[in-house]
Amino acid sequence: MARTFYCLLWFFCVTTAARGGELPTTVAAIFERRCIQCHAGTEPKGGLSLETRRQALVGGDSGPVLGLGDADGSLLIEYVSGEKPQMPEDGEPLTADEVAVLGAWIQSGAPWPEDRVLVDRRFDGSEWWSLKPLQRPAVPEIDSDWPRTPVDQFALQKMHELKLTPSPEADRRTLIRRLTFDLWGLPPTPEEVADFVADTNLDAYERLVDRLLASPRYGERWGRHWLDVVHFGESHGYDKDKTRPNAWPYRDYVIHALNDDKPYSRFVQEQIAGDVLWPDNPQAAVATGFVVAGPWDFVGHVELREDTVAKAITRSLDRDDMLMTTMSTFLSLTVHCARCHDHKFDPIRQRDYYHLQAVFAGVERGDRPIAGTNGDAAEQQVYAVKSIAPRPVHLLVRGEVTSPHELMPPRAVECVQGLPPELAVDDPNNEGRRRAAFARWLTDPRNGLLRRSIVNRVWHYHFGQGLCATPNDFGRMGAVPTHPELLDWLAAEFSDTGESLKRLHKLIVASAVYRQESTADPEREAIDASAQYLWRFPRRRLDAEAVRDAMLAVSGQLDLTMGGPSVQQFVFKDDHSPVYDYAGFAADDVANRRRSVYRFLVRSVPDPFMDCLDCADSSQLVAKRNTTLTALQALAMLNNKLVLHLSERFAHRLAELSDDPHEQINHAFQLAYGRDATDAERSSLMKYIEQHGLAGAGRVIFNSNEFVFVD
Repeated sequence: MARTFYCLLWFFCVTTAARGGELPTTVAAIFERRCIQCHAGTEPKGGLSLETRRQALVGGDSGPVLGLGDADGSLLIEYVSGEKPQMPEDGEPLTADEVAVLGAWIQSGAPWPEDRVLVDRRFDGSEWWSLKPLQRPAVPEIDSDWPRTPVDQFALQKMHELKLTPSPEADRRTLIRRLTFDLWGLPPTPEEVADFVADTNLDAYERLVDRLLASPRYGERWGRHWLDVVHFGESHGYDKDKTRPNAWPYRDYVIHALNDDKPYSRFVQEQIAGDVLWPDNPQAAVATGFVVAGPWDFVGHVELREDTVAKAITRSLDRDDMLMTTMSTFLSLTVHCARCHDHKFDPIRQRDYYHLQAVFAGVERGDRPIAGTNGDAAEQQVYAVKSIAPRPVHLLVRGEVTSPHELMPPRAVECVQGLPPELAVDDPNNEGRRRAAFARWLTDPRNGLLRRSIVNRVWHYHFGQGLCATPNDFGRMGAVPTHPELLDWLAAEFSDTGESLKRLHKLIVASAVYRQESTADPEREAIDASAQYLWRFPRRRLDAEAVRDAMLAVSGQLDLTMGGPSVQQFVFKDDHSPVYDYAGFAADDVANRRRSVYRFLVRSVPDPFMDCLDCADSSQLVAKRNTTLTALQALAMLNNKLVLHLSERFAHRLAELSDDPHEQINHAFQLAYGRDATDAERSSLMKYIEQHGLAGAGRVIFNSNEFVFVD
């Protein structure tokens, strides 16, 4: 009876497929969603792999499992059927229909093409938000006069669903301070505040935004954000943390690219393979500093001898850093989690990981000459990509270099829906052609993940939290977007309008959402305590660079010279192992007046003052910074050498502006806070100045909440 049932079911389900030797879709689906998670890879459970026909016919530790033409005698059917089936070990048993399908297939001779390889499709990405093809959602129709842009219509729809209402618009003094710190990382001058507050033209806000985006200060501010994400540093890290004196041109490239509003796809392609795609453009070679921006093990690469296990591990980890940086930065994918096994949560196989390693198989880190601005061959060296012949990359069992498996060609990941993983590499032996093909794959118009990732990053830096709260992880272990339709609309708008970052900034900051007050409200906080649904603007503490630069600015000491070698704010000795000593820091040195983005960034010994204020760790990919509030920060803002020096310079500037102590206090408030002092504030500060002097008052102002927070 069972044999008859199998034959009938097979006739209806798989006869057509069997004639062509094809694996029936129903059978493949059962294996890929219920079995492959354990029975695949280099060490499958029970020794049984169901990835290919050859492996399935060989069977496992218990011998052959299919039993071609004899479903009743098949071990596979025995394992998955009965009242208490042995397989699958995890999850629900197969249904009676699924068991019947497998039986009918085995009874028919188990047709399966030799070249058909099954993969784990428990979660193939087809239903996951970040991996779907990008489509433009319709803008919600909202009966309200509050929205200024489509951004607001999406946000207001979500507020209505949660019974939230938006906050009033912030006053102009707050808006110009918020915008200037946001886009420049600096406070507005008293003159700029006064002009904006007095400007009654309807386009005053728009013209302010345009002015801020047109300034070179914008590239310096947002370039610093990018350098966080790619873990740019100017020393190698690890045990012998030697300097990289020629790393700074990449920093300058990022700043200039952002100021020039380079289309994002071009920005991406230059950083992956600019030296190959635009060989006549010296800056395109500088851009490849991205690939090598992370830490590098000097001992492992230089001092270990060739053909050792330790050397092989060092090189494998070096490629790991390159692909991790690339995939996390541009696609917000945690591909590096698949180095030792298939990704436990996302549709990324171990094979995908080693295919990507092969993309960077011929990349070395080091100084390379670049032509100067006039085309001369020798004004500069840059720490960037150096090409060699691609080394062979094998899939490593459990990630162990001592257990190499098959040779892996360069290829991308399969999980991005609508975008095949194959790379058009016309010469696989040419290292640069591998990177060039991969750069084109990343920026393919079908790659919605690339656009979602950058749009979310920009939103994150404007609001302190992305629409997806995990900017480097759009997978199942990351956060789900609070406003998925808004994220997709912004990504589609960004893609369809030339991929201009400045246009994206303007669209976001022009919104009513961005212009709201930051005032707390207990009733609405009871529904949404963190304001992730955008009913108010988040009050935020300035990051370390903005605090330092703001003190320089209000004290009249800020040097706006752009570019060039970084300023070393330490005493450096390069013996067997380098020494970085900040004790000799000269606060009054003219070089130390430059913006924080031009500081020399040491991985092993960060600047203690900046580190105290939660500066990014350049050894890590920092998608978002920690924000802590500690007593140590308050002590640093009162006693640090730089703070003491700038407090003195602040006092000197106030004395030059006026002889009247009351006027001095007012000027101090205008410079530091963008507003006049109240009578009560003047009275209180006057008493303090009489006891501790004008410089002491400057220290108090620098340490105040109003100075280090932005509404």
